[in-house]
Amino acid sequence: MTQNLTPLPHAAPQWMVVYITYNVPEGHIVAGRLQSYGIPAMVHQALGASAFGITIGSLGEVRVLVHAEHYDEALALLAPDDPDLLTDDTERIIYDDDEE
Repeated sequence: MTQNLTPLPHAAPQWMVVYITYNVPEGHIVAGRLQSYGIPAMVHQALGASAFGITIGSLGEVRVLVHAEHYDEALALLAPDDPDLLTDDTERIIYDDDEE
């Protein structure tokens, strides 16, 4: 008996790396932040790396992956915020020694 195999109408999603660390808990924190914004994310580490305690080199890498369609949005969320710059003036500083 021969069956005709037809491909699924949609392909599996392509995962892309948005963050690399050498710390598994940090990878899960980053993935959780992305997931809290509705971006599907997963943490991936090479097979056997944690079993042997390898934390350096390519086997020690912990990767956070997202679907390709969410890649740009994920990078924007993970980009560091611009710090609030302080002004160089001293007009608004209140000194306690001004009281007489």
